[in-house]
Amino acid sequence: MGIWSQQIDNLNHHKYLRAGAFILMFGGMLSGNAIFFFIGSLYMFYFLACYLYLDRVGRKLEFSIVEEQIKLFPNDEGKFTIKLEQHSRLPIFFGNIHLAVDKNLKFQAGDERKQMSILKIPFSIMGKGVLQIAVPFTARSRGVAKIRRVEIDIRHFMDAGKVYRHKTDLIKFEAIVYSERKVVAGMERIVPRNQGSYAMKSSLFEDRTTIVGTRDYQDGDAFNKVHWKASARMAKLQTKLHERTSQFSWLLVVDIRSSDFEERLKAVTFLLHHAAANHIPFSLLVNIKKAGKPSYFELPSGEGKKQLQMALTFLARLQSNNVAISMDSFERITFQHALTSPYVIICADQERIAGWKMPSSTKVYNLDGTDQLFRLNPWRSDQRQEVQYG
Repeated sequence: MGIWSQQIDNLNHHKYLRAGAFILMFGGMLSGNAIFFFIGSLYMFYFLACYLYLDRVGRKLEFSIVEEQIKLFPNDEGKFTIKLEQHSRLPIFFGNIHLAVDKNLKFQAGDERKQMSILKIPFSIMGKGVLQIAVPFTARSRGVAKIRRVEIDIRHFMDAGKVYRHKTDLIKFEAIVYSERKVVAGMERIVPRNQGSYAMKSSLFEDRTTIVGTRDYQDGDAFNKVHWKASARMAKLQTKLHERTSQFSWLLVVDIRSSDFEERLKAVTFLLHHAAANHIPFSLLVNIKKAGKPSYFELPSGEGKKQLQMALTFLARLQSNNVAISMDSFERITFQHALTSPYVIICADQERIAGWKMPSSTKVYNLDGTDQLFRLNPWRSDQRQEVQYG
């Protein structure tokens, strides 16, 4: 049911009437006037009934969001479902749900504030009843939207009094809005090199863990390449054929302090989709400080649709106002990761990475451009120096 705080607002409304009823009751007792005493007692009973209704009507009302997580892209339409369960026998005829939701979701009937969208949703529910309310919205921009505040007010059906209930714990709901894609020019600059796991028909290297067939044994073939089961089956020696491969993994480095940060992330998102579609392994580094080890945000290397989804979620959670590690520290971190990455793509302003040094064995590109066009440019290829970090 969660943790709620409650406040009843009918005491002030009845303050003078209660005083008058008490005077009638007291006067009736002193004078022996049964009518005055009856009228005063009747009102006091009415007030007590109103108070007890407001005090108890919401205590067994359970609020939840059916969907714990929704994933979408900007301009996609979605909805979440509010579920109310009234475990009490008391009905609610006039209730309102007030929600404060992060502003990257747009609601048709929402009241937009500086950082939040405020929703007011009227409802009624009978005792021992269940009610579901669909709340449609449109994804506006990249980010993770959460319900930051939940309040419920319930008005007495025969009185002006209200009870206010405020949820003090977090709601298990988030709408993850992925970044849009912006086409990146210069993709032809990235070509496979060296031994690795990216399949290439014309590569000089082979993946020894993947056997794609056999052929007749020839003089000069290594003895450890003989496929003994196939040789027994064919009654002559057979040599294993392995898949041709080339090292083609990407390391994408993102600086959250770069200018046009949101536009740059759109270009990074394009690169991620390209890598996933072409089975290119990739990893991510972001200069956001976090507790524990490592002290920065990192998505380890992987490939395929699962890796893409993890990366898109990773980017959706980034906020430019997060605490960033220093660029000197970030240079050392990037250098260590670049030692095992044949291709490094840095998403940062040139002036912020001026003086950076990368391993000479690594091809480094800078994702640079404007709102209209982003391009992969070789990063200081004629001035590169290699240093050793301890």
